[in-house]
Amino acid sequence: MSDALTCTTVTLTHPYTQSENVKAIQMALKSHGYDIGPIDGIFGPVTASGVEAFKMYEGIKPVNPTVDLPIYYKLGVRCVSTRELTEQLDYNNPLLQKLETAWVDGKKYWAYGPNIPLPIDPKRTKVAQEYVIVYHVSRRHHWATFVPLQLNIYDSIPGDPKYSPIWHLNWVVVPHSYVPNTLKSVHDVKRSPYKVIPSDVYVN
Repeated sequence: MSDALTCTTVTLTHPYTQSENVKAIQMALKSHGYDIGPIDGIFGPVTASGVEAFKMYEGIKPVNPTVDLPIYYKLGVRCVSTRELTEQLDYNNPLLQKLETAWVDGKKYWAYGPNIPLPIDPKRTKVAQEYVIVYHVSRRHHWATFVPLQLNIYDSIPGDPKYSPIWHLNWVVVPHSYVPNTLKSVHDVKRSPYKVIPSDVYVN
């Protein structure tokens, strides 16, 4: 977990806090469906409102704009305290592993899937493509309404030339009459009549 952020409590202050931690919080909020504007790393009123809305939805009290260690974990941000940086190593602790099931060429594939949002420049970093079946996409394409029970679709797995541990999410917009898991491969997606919208979300 050497790429983890060191946990720093963040809240709405003046002047506004600007940091990589804030950028990670913003990416996480967008992955949870909160449209908080650009990913600029600035903890302003819009980001603060997103944090409060997230806490309210999750039933976390008090409802305030403060993000501390438990909230980082709840958001899914890879952030640890200095002591935990050595004690809580993901790949050394099986209790921290999360399995995700996805479709690859019509077959089910199981992978470790923390799905941590990352600020990625695709021009500098190789990415693989992941297709997410959704009913609706926000105006800025940052978040979507997912189809329940539908598995995501990977375009590659380890060993394939185009594989990367960094996944670029693509929204596949389907009607509410769609039957979950009708689409099981990239080929299915490309030959379907459904619109594919590339997002600006990258996860690991």
